[in-house]
Amino acid sequence: MKRLAALGLLILAFVACTDSDEYLFNEQSVQEIYVSATVSKSFDVDAVKAKSDTVQPGDSLIFLTTVYPSKSIRNKQYYWTIDGNSFASEYSFKKSIDIPGEHKVAFVFVDFFGDTLSDTLSITVASPPTIDTEHFIPASKTQNIAADTAVNFAWNIDDPDSLWEIYSHFILKDNEKNVLVDTILNQAYFTYLKGLSPLRKYTWSVTAYNEFDQKSNEVLSSSFYTNGPNKESALSGTITTSNEQGAFKFKVCLLDQNLDTIKTLTTSKLRNADFDIKPLSKGNYRIVVSVDQESDFTAESIPFRLGTNQVLELDTIILKDEIPPRIASPWNRDTINIADTLRFIVEDLGGDIPTSKIHIFYENDYLYDFKLSNDTLYVPFTKEAAVQSWTYKPITVVAFDASYNRNKKTFYLRPNSTLPEVFSE
Repeated sequence: MKRLAALGLLILAFVACTDSDEYLFNEQSVQEIYVSATVSKSFDVDAVKAKSDTVQPGDSLIFLTTVYPSKSIRNKQYYWTIDGNSFASEYSFKKSIDIPGEHKVAFVFVDFFGDTLSDTLSITVASPPTIDTEHFIPASKTQNIAADTAVNFAWNIDDPDSLWEIYSHFILKDNEKNVLVDTILNQAYFTYLKGLSPLRKYTWSVTAYNEFDQKSNEVLSSSFYTNGPNKESALSGTITTSNEQGAFKFKVCLLDQNLDTIKTLTTSKLRNADFDIKPLSKGNYRIVVSVDQESDFTAESIPFRLGTNQVLELDTIILKDEIPPRIASPWNRDTINIADTLRFIVEDLGGDIPTSKIHIFYENDYLYDFKLSNDTLYVPFTKEAAVQSWTYKPITVVAFDASYNRNKKTFYLRPNSTLPEVFSE
């Protein structure tokens, strides 16, 4: 017992001569401590976490830390700095950086013994370049550009931060949408030396990028027209229809001021068709556009005048179908006999009608089972539907064509039994 008491006194004396807090912490500190900082666009678990990022001024960033073995480990201080200045005093937080430039964001952790641990992130804050979409050459829809000489293009781009290299993505196309030039420039001008075709429309566009591949919000898009030999002119345009699905053959007739036909064009089956008529002399003309072999579309007749050395581009010509589809019985009667399969004619001269635009009702019940083949609608009529009846039963067909014209037709099924026969059952 005395030995136990003496041993207890010895242990108490040892503890009294020792900094107990430091002793306890040393037990924890046998594990290595390290810190890690990352940046993300979101708090989501699956969001990308990185050591560097490029953002625009005002964009929110999520700054995150990891302390190993645990954030609860005893410490003297932790904080964040940006370019050596105080930034935040939290482990994780959301904040934006408004000053353009390249910034160093560091997380600093001072452990219990005063040792400093840190991890650094690189954040670049940059504004995308801007393009002046009003002032450029050649100006929008410029006529009479010389086809056989060099063509100069120039525009204005700007870096709002005045810090970065900026580039222009320049594209030049002809009226057939063939790409003549597709290049990246470090200056805001370009000279095309290869020569262009006469009496043709050309389109060009410019998008700006900075060295971080940030794209301008604006896109400069413009067009011009080349001149013709002997002061000749041309006409161009685009034809479409009110039908949003079908492809059609378009017919274009050009008439002179005496309404005599000068030229006739017929396209292949297309959803939209471009036409180009040249060379033409100065004067008054009329163009008549129609859909070949589709009589539901109303033809358009457009008068116009051509000046000297002019390419006249008409507004898009929309041929309209305002005639609803035709619905009839094969016998062209409203009263029909009950049969295993009922047949109806559903046709439209403005394009095909999809079955999704056909609805059939029998005594207000919707019938789902039907098929359209060519212009004939087949409706299976089961025995359950065709129960013995001594009264006329209505069946209604509703159809929409591809131009959203609607037609509704009600037919009547003849009785398949007499009143005495029904009562006799």
